[in-house]
Amino acid sequence: MRQPRQGHGAPRRAGQISAGLTALRTIASRWLATLALLSLATVHASAQEPPSAAPHVEQAFALPTPPGATTGAAYLTLSIAKGDAVLTGASTPMAATVELHSMQVTQERMQMHRIEQLAISSDAPLTMAPGGGPHLMLIGLTQPLIAGDRLPLTLHFLARPDTSLEVSIKDYAEMMSLSE
Repeated sequence: MRQPRQGHGAPRRAGQISAGLTALRTIASRWLATLALLSLATVHASAQEPPSAAPHVEQAFALPTPPGATTGAAYLTLSIAKGDAVLTGASTPMAATVELHSMQVTQERMQMHRIEQLAISSDAPLTMAPGGGPHLMLIGLTQPLIAGDRLPLTLHFLARPDTSLEVSIKDYAEMMSLSE
């Protein structure tokens, strides 16, 4: 009976395993180095962004709601000094949900549509105003919006920090005098 040679296959397998482990270590170290470089590039890019690149909010207001109403609207103008930004939504503790909406009147009928995001660029500020176009729809109000009060609001942006502000609730008469 023939006996197998001792140790003949073991060194070859050990060498293959060792080579495989070396290859895995090389891949892992390259992957970690790439990940480290990407994270440094992200930190460097965000450190380079000037504070003026944040969206600027102007003319923010909401209109009072009638008694018992559970929805309301807020309006504002967003501009940015350089580059662009994308508004993805908003939130307030005074409503269950805040949605971005677009409103238009066609054939004497108002149509409102929810939209996912709104673009802002240094060339084209975003203006929300009563009577048509984009606005923030406040749904599930926890209390009425009363002229003279303030509405806490947080705006959410794509790849930018949130912006928190206090929105004035303006009387209809005050708004009419501003538009004249």
